[in-house]
Amino acid sequence: MTDRQFRFAYFTPSYDDTVAFYRNGLGMSVIESWNRSADDRGTLIGAASGLIEVLALPKGESDHLFDNRRPQGAFMVIEVERVDDLYQRALAAHLPIQQSLRNQSWGHRSFCVREPNGLTLYFFSEENEPAQQW
Repeated sequence: MTDRQFRFAYFTPSYDDTVAFYRNGLGMSVIESWNRSADDRGTLIGAASGLIEVLALPKGESDHLFDNRRPQGAFMVIEVERVDDLYQRALAAHLPIQQSLRNQSWGHRSFCVREPNGLTLYFFSEENEPAQQW
């Protein structure tokens, strides 16, 4: 069996801000970037076992199919090794926190942040001990 990828890809009119959010704000790894022309720029960002592919929204004609509406009802769930450390980094970078760091009843320690295009990112680590049942 060959190695296969999962990518969550989207076009953004705020390409530079979006890449900076992931790279600088959250400290996520840039796997690859390209800048073939003003209408063909992209960055692959490592996210757990998948990739986030951020693409610059073309200003001219494009062969790509895309929907330029803001995300609605969708969010990304990303497991990280130390969610507390990432949460502190997000706070220090003044990122827009949607839900503060907390222990969830289903065993996650998590927080949510909103990225520049309105997409919610849910970061979590598995808790060592099950949450209290009340």
